[in-house]
Amino acid sequence: MSDVMKTKIKNALITLAFPCITWLIMDILCLISVNRHVLNTMLDVQNLIRNTGISACTALALSYNLGHGRFDLSLGAQRMLVAILGGNIAIQLGLGTFGVILFALGFGLIFGSIVGLIFVVTRIPAMVLGVGMALVFECIAFVSSRSQGLQLFGVTGVGSLSNMYLTICVVLATVLIAMIIDRYTKFGFYARAIDGSQKIAYNSGINIFKHAVGCYTIAGGLVSFSGVFDAAFRGGVDAQLGFATNSPVMANCFPMFLGKYMSRWSSDAVGILFSTMTIRLFQTGLSVMRVSATGQQVFTMSIFLLFLVFRANETLLQNYRAKKTRIAEAMIKKTQIEGALA
Repeated sequence: MSDVMKTKIKNALITLAFPCITWLIMDILCLISVNRHVLNTMLDVQNLIRNTGISACTALALSYNLGHGRFDLSLGAQRMLVAILGGNIAIQLGLGTFGVILFALGFGLIFGSIVGLIFVVTRIPAMVLGVGMALVFECIAFVSSRSQGLQLFGVTGVGSLSNMYLTICVVLATVLIAMIIDRYTKFGFYARAIDGSQKIAYNSGINIFKHAVGCYTIAGGLVSFSGVFDAAFRGGVDAQLGFATNSPVMANCFPMFLGKYMSRWSSDAVGILFSTMTIRLFQTGLSVMRVSATGQQVFTMSIFLLFLVFRANETLLQNYRAKKTRIAEAMIKKTQIEGALA
């Protein structure tokens, strides 16, 4: 077996270890505390897959801008708006499940590109622009649906939206396409160059503004899947105002950051998928142990904080050892020089 293949197998095992170890730990805790497994029935598996798919799409959408230092706070509102507009139009036209998905995706790409174009033209700080556009999108969703949102429960032709296998197929296809874009296209090459140094990338001829619009557009398309599947899972989605749509975005920052860390053994898309599964398994275990929703958020955000502290200081020990090595080498050279002069 070649060294390259050994490295790939090793990286795959490390990536898989995150959700597997989490599942094992939570399963043991659940057996000790309530005498049942984390995934006890097929319904538990279905809920895990649906929640993982919904969160992974949102975390992926976040990664395309937040990875470059742009926090797009309008994604939650886009998520709600495209589900309401795309879903209602597809239902009125009688296009069924795939019509809802395609219309939502189309609106997601359009609204994402609009936010990107406004960002490039006006140069408004990304967070400020995100808040403003979120409020605008929320108003559009409220007015366009006459405050009714989108109702899927009992609607004929869209029942398969909540099908577990459809969620798996769409999420895996999304991850595969994201991997191809990131690894084998000019867009992905430019993304890595911009990550290294935006100024150097710009001076080398990369159109960073065009790339930013592309990131916003892709993010809008990705978050549309999250909105559609969440609406199908809940039976519909309500039109919300007052920046209330921001909760799903903030809740998926942890999977995004953890996925970026795990990407050193795989890729951004794969890392985010497995990091999302890891966190969902942890939260499912807490739910089985009858921890309240608020308690689950407290535990999850506490671990997120510890992870950020670890990321900020992960090279501390390495730097300390390197410093000690340099000091020792300097002392040896000093001794040698003093000996030569004597």
